[in-house]
Amino acid sequence: MSIKTSILIRTKNEAQDIAKTLRLLTSQSLKPNDIVVVDSGSTDETVNIVKQWSDVKLIQIQPEEFTFGRSLNIGFKATNAEIVIALSAHAFPCDRYWLQNLVKHFDDPEVAGVYGKQVPQPDAWPPVQRDLAFYGDQLRTQTNPDSPGEHFFSNANSAIRRQCWEKHCFDETLTGSEDWEWSRAMLRLGYKIIYEPEAAVYHSHNERLLKVYQRFYREALAFQSIYGEKMSLHQALRKWRRSVLADIRFILQNGKSYEWILRAPIYRLFWIYGLLKPSLAAPMWEPFVKRWLRDYSNKQLH
Repeated sequence: MSIKTSILIRTKNEAQDIAKTLRLLTSQSLKPNDIVVVDSGSTDETVNIVKQWSDVKLIQIQPEEFTFGRSLNIGFKATNAEIVIALSAHAFPCDRYWLQNLVKHFDDPEVAGVYGKQVPQPDAWPPVQRDLAFYGDQLRTQTNPDSPGEHFFSNANSAIRRQCWEKHCFDETLTGSEDWEWSRAMLRLGYKIIYEPEAAVYHSHNERLLKVYQRFYREALAFQSIYGEKMSLHQALRKWRRSVLADIRFILQNGKSYEWILRAPIYRLFWIYGLLKPSLAAPMWEPFVKRWLRDYSNKQLH
């Protein structure tokens, strides 16, 4: 299939990884027509590193301009390819056929987007590894707009038909999950979303606990905006308990360090509080929780 592709990478302080990502892109069996980087105010060497690549188009925006959807829309406008690939700056293609496998489904005009597998880095924490096991090894076709489970999409590793983005661009008001909102819109228009496990990248985060809380808080805010649903304290406790038990089973079955049997419940506490927080009225004890979150997270899990 002859098809024009652009790769769009969003960056902020990605000096540690961006050069490796760009090098891997140049070794793909299918060469992209162009690469666009949208940087939202890096204070490290990210911008200088990108400028060393003469064939990469760099767009710089101010940090206060950034939302996930806005940076994507800015990047899309800077390309004219039929298929635009959204890739995290620290997502490393697992092999040289990644791009070829990601775009091979677009000969079907009903396909709006394709997202690929995300594989944990070798040093990924056990709860992070277990979460990424969701992706699996089976090709999936998502068509039901009324099933939130079929709205799943990830712009850390995705390919999008430009014509479909022109019909519905990314929501610039959301704090996250702009990919889910776009996917749902495509399904409502009668398009398909494909999960392609052979288009895999290494992508995972070992984050400070406060970062874990903040990331899932952003996601929960966005989900509440998209779906209008709130989580009760009872639901949160049940979800925390199920996740901790599943983490422990994963640790035991996969020979992970037993230390994580104690660490996983704390990790999941920050995770679930982020998911729960948008549903809570501001209680009197919230300042104390924030202080505890900050102080405990500074100890960091290692």
